[in-house]
Amino acid sequence: MTTTTQKPSLANLIEYTNIPESLVRAVVKQMGGWESFKQSAPDITRHGISGGFHGFIYYSDTIAFAKRNRKAILEMATEQAEQFGQGLVEMIKCFRCMNGATEAEIVEGLAGNTDRNQVPNGLAWYAGEEVARAYCNMTEGVS
Repeated sequence: MTTTTQKPSLANLIEYTNIPESLVRAVVKQMGGWESFKQSAPDITRHGISGGFHGFIYYSDTIAFAKRNRKAILEMATEQAEQFGQGLVEMIKCFRCMNGATEAEIVEGLAGNTDRNQVPNGLAWYAGEEVARAYCNMTEGVS
C-alpha cells in the first residue's frame, strides 16, 4: 500500500490498496463508474452500503455481483480474517447483515452453493464497503 498525493484516480486506488484489482474495478463499475463511485464512497464509508447505493440495492444485482466476483471477494476476506486473527466464517458471521445466518449457511454461501440471498448479498456489500473505505483512506487530506 502506498500513499498518494495526486488527484485520486482508479489507477491510484488500485496501486494504493491490497484489494484485488479485479474487485476494485468490479465495484466501481457496479456503482455506475468512477464519478458515481467517488461521490458515494464517503457516505458508504460513514453509514454503510445498505442505505441504497447504485448497483447494490436489489438482490438481483448484489447476488449476481457476488457470484461474478466470488474468488476476489474470498481472497480479500481471507486476507482480512488472517489480519484480524479470526477464521473466515467467524469474521463473516460478525457482519451485521449476517444476523441469524448459521455457520453452515455462510459456508454454503462462500462456496457459491446457496439459494438464500443473505450470504451473497452480504458479501457484495462487504466488497463495496471495503473498496469505498480504501478510497476514503487514500484520499484523506487530498484535495
